[in-house]
Amino acid sequence: MKKLIALCALLLSFASQATVVRVELDKAAYLPDELVQATVKVSGYTDGLAGFEFDLSYLLSKLSLQSVTFGPHFSPFEPNETWFSQNGGTLTLAEMNYLDFAEDLAAIQGPEFTLVTLSFKVLKAGVHKLTLSNLLLTDAFFGSTLEDVTVENALVNVAGEVPAPATALLLLPALLWLGRRQRS
Repeated sequence: MKKLIALCALLLSFASQATVVRVELDKAAYLPDELVQATVKVSGYTDGLAGFEFDLSYLLSKLSLQSVTFGPHFSPFEPNETWFSQNGGTLTLAEMNYLDFAEDLAAIQGPEFTLVTLSFKVLKAGVHKLTLSNLLLTDAFFGSTLEDVTVENALVNVAGEVPAPATALLLLPALLWLGRRQRS
C-alpha cells in the first residue's frame, strides 16, 4: 500500500509542475562599485506566455539602476510593447505581445526563458534584497492570467572592504610572538 501511495504522489508531482518566476544573479558575492546583473526568468510554463507585468523593489541607498533589457523571448517578430517606470526604489516592468500565436511563442520560449535583465551598481556593503511583487503573467491563448505562480526573490551579498589598520591589528599578536621567540 505504501508503494502505491508513493507512486501516486510521484505522478502528481510531475503533473503539477508550477510556474516559477525568479531573480537570478550573475555572481554569489560582490564588492562596492561592482555591477550586479539580475535576470528575471520564468520556468515551468510551456504553453506560450504573451505578457507580464511586475514590480521589482530594492533600496536606492544600496543599489543604483544602470540598465534594463527586455527579452528576447516574447516574439519571433519584433517589436513588442515594452515599458518600465521607476517610483523610488520600485521598478514596474511590463511587456506584451498582441500578434503572435501561442504555438509560436511556446516554440521560442521553451521550458525556461528570460523576461528582463537588469544591471545595478553596488553602492554599499551588506545584504540587499531584490523583491518581486504584483506579478501578472498572461497566457497567449485567451489572455488569461496564470494562477499558482511561485516567486523567488534574490539577495545581493556585498562584502565590505577590510580597512588596512584592522588587518595590521590582526597581525600584531603574531609579530609580537615572533619577536619574543627570536630574543629567547
